[in-house]
Amino acid sequence: MKYSLPGTLLLSLVMLVSCQLDTIDPVAPRSAESARKAVVAPPAYRGIYVDGFNAILGNTVLEDSLLNWCVSNNVNALSLYDLNTVMGNERYTDLALFMQKARVTYGVNQVAAVRGTAANFQQNASYDASRTNLNERFTTYNLENEWWNNGPACDFNCYTSILQTMSNKARAASPQITTEAYIGWFQNPTGQDLQQAKTLVRWLDRILVHDYRPNPQFGYMQSRLSTIGKAAQSQNRVMDIIVLFSAEPEFMQDYYSVSGQNHSFDEAYTDIMNQFNAATFTGKSNVRLIGYQVFAYSFAKQARPTYISLYQ
Repeated sequence: MKYSLPGTLLLSLVMLVSCQLDTIDPVAPRSAESARKAVVAPPAYRGIYVDGFNAILGNTVLEDSLLNWCVSNNVNALSLYDLNTVMGNERYTDLALFMQKARVTYGVNQVAAVRGTAANFQQNASYDASRTNLNERFTTYNLENEWWNNGPACDFNCYTSILQTMSNKARAASPQITTEAYIGWFQNPTGQDLQQAKTLVRWLDRILVHDYRPNPQFGYMQSRLSTIGKAAQSQNRVMDIIVLFSAEPEFMQDYYSVSGQNHSFDEAYTDIMNQFNAATFTGKSNVRLIGYQVFAYSFAKQARPTYISLYQ
């Protein structure tokens, strides 16, 4: 039997479905109003690189100082340096206890291992496999090897080999581990920007793109995001992007500093999001900004000893 709906009810249903589809489609262009709403939404990811971690680990006072600073600044992700020393000395118990405390007691729910070689990630995989408590494992593997600077003596072919090892180890874990990499520029060799970006998109869950300027400048990032977006579009993906700021004196320390311009970490990200939403560039629909990362703890703590989030 065929039923017909009253015209007003049919129109209401069509409008409801249309609104639902617009909400869940991450690739569809957003209206100006939805873009304004996105600007004031809290970033899902608020991260900090932890330098000097070897000295912090195992020292209850220093560990708690770091984690309390994270809570006061709404930081929910740690990226740990010094792991060559920490894991080389097999400080596995100290490391496990720290991650358990960070995640369970302080609510820092993501902990990344920042490593640079294939052997590093093999070591990480062995450590994670040895821990039965999931809170003692890394949630993220972060590849930091500046192929664009030949470091260490590594062009993009060399880098790709490390990238594949990291990703394979992360994907073989149960549960799977998130993969990410920090990138600077598409070069070494030059002229292969899109090919390099396609490789990154193929093997990574998300990419950290630096905005190392004295203040948030989206134009400094735009060409790299466009290249990543085009690569993601070719693979039918929307690539998650973390904006990487630096609190070093030559970059944004004065911008952040409570005795300087006194901008919060969230304000820097909101500024970038405003600029991103206003920009038009190829590939934009295939990149998604999910939050920010600050380099590094020692500089960020000098600039902003304490902070209350805009979103509390």
